[in-house]
Order: sequence, then structure tokens, then C-alpha cells
Amino acid sequence: MASEIDYQNYQKALQFDQRVSGMAALESLTRITMDGLRPAASDRVLDVGTGTGRLGIALHDKVPGGSVVGIDSGRGMLRVAREKILQRNIDNFFLIRGEAETLPFLPRVFDSACLMMSFHHFTRPEKAAAELHRILKPMGYLFSLDPVLQEPSDSEEKRLNESIEEAFQEAHGPDFRFFTMSQLKALYEKAGFSIEICQVQESSFDQKGIEEIPMGPHWLQARENLWFRQEKDLLKRFEQNYFVFRTEGQRVLAKGKARWASIKALKR
Repeated sequence: MASEIDYQNYQKALQFDQRVSGMAALESLTRITMDGLRPAASDRVLDVGTGTGRLGIALHDKVPGGSVVGIDSGRGMLRVAREKILQRNIDNFFLIRGEAETLPFLPRVFDSACLMMSFHHFTRPEKAAAELHRILKPMGYLFSLDPVLQEPSDSEEKRLNESIEEAFQEAHGPDFRFFTMSQLKALYEKAGFSIEICQVQESSFDQKGIEEIPMGPHWLQARENLWFRQEKDLLKRFEQNYFVFRTEGQRVLAKGKARWASIKALKR
């Protein structure tokens, strides 16, 4: 094998880290999104895939003369977000349950839109991009931050990307999509956006545990699938391009990097 691992300890470590994972890195991703969005004080901002309201709560005081509208399809997520809003007595962050592919808004009503770690969950990404274009005002813009895979250089890396996507679908369902930067850029351009910023950012990790790694347990699962299938060449590529995992007692040792696509797109 490209790298040996004690299977019994690996299973225990996987279960342990699934319990303790706190996703602390989301704080830095939130800052990146806010810096990329930079709304005006009177803007009306749409937070697509708002989840538990992390980004919307961070944004609400940036638009004291405007508002943030968060939309998500998950009832449980929205319930948590509403509790946070009530606890903080926020009066300009509103929540709506709905789908990104059929946004329940009139055309040209938002100054900007943001998507943090949400685009890969959309059932019909092309439709979602078109809906974002529809609801934005002329010269309105969106800022999207989403995990991406490395652009495949050959058929083997294409198979590796498919295998990683499959592992994430085991947790999130068959609609989960992992994009590359070029695929995301093409989706927004097809919807009519002009791309202003298009960057790949990397977050490096070298630590005990996977608390700092967004979606860390799913990356572990992707590695586990390759190991069980004895796909030695793909496992080697996985460790070169993404993460190396080892065990030490009840903890997973993680070393590697995750990639994020940050895109700012303008509706002309």
C-alpha cells in the first residue's frame, strides 16, 4: 500500500473525530467571504444556503441601513439560526425556507448575494446560478466560496476526483457535487455573469485531529474507500494532492491541504 494504517485504530479514530469535529476553520472562511463581499451600508444582501446563520449574523451589522435575507432548505438549520437571531436581538437578518433553484423573490431586488460552502449542495447548479442572476439588480454581484478539487491532469486524476465525490455523496446524498475552479467559473458565465475575481486559495493542515478541517470526516472516508479497494495508485495521488492520514492512539494525524474557489461575479 502507499501508506499503511492500523485498521482497528483507524476506525476508532474516525469515529472519535466525527464526534469532536468543531469546524473552527469556518471562522476564517467567514472572514474571507465578508472581505470579498464588502456590502454597502444600505445594501440588501441574500445569503444563499444560510444554514445556521453564521455568515448572516456576521454580516448584519455591515448593513445597518439595509438587510440580510438568509435562505435554506433545512428546517433544523433555520431553527438554530432563528434562535441565534433572537438571542442577539438582531432586527435586520431575516430567514426564509426555500430552494436555491427556485428563489421566491421578484427579479432585481438584491444588491448582492453570498454563498459560503453551499453551491456544491445544489440539486441543479445551472438553475441556481440563473436564479442568482435573476434576483440581482443590474451591476449587482455575488461572492461565492466553495471547496474545489484539483483540475485533473489525466484520466487517473479524473477517476480520483470521482472517487472523492462518491465518498462525500455517502454523507450528503447523490446531489452533492465537487467542482473544479474552471467548472464553477463556466457555470456562472453561462448564467450571464461577468467574472471579476477568480482565485483558488489553499488551507494547509498539519495536526492531531481533524477539528480544523472543514468536512474532515468525509475526507477520511474518501481515503478509507481507496484503501479498502486497494487502489494503490489513486491512494498515492490522493496523498500527494490532498491529505495524508495516520493514527496515533485514538486520534487521527492529518497533514495536507484543502482548496477553496473564491469567485466574485458581476451582473451587468
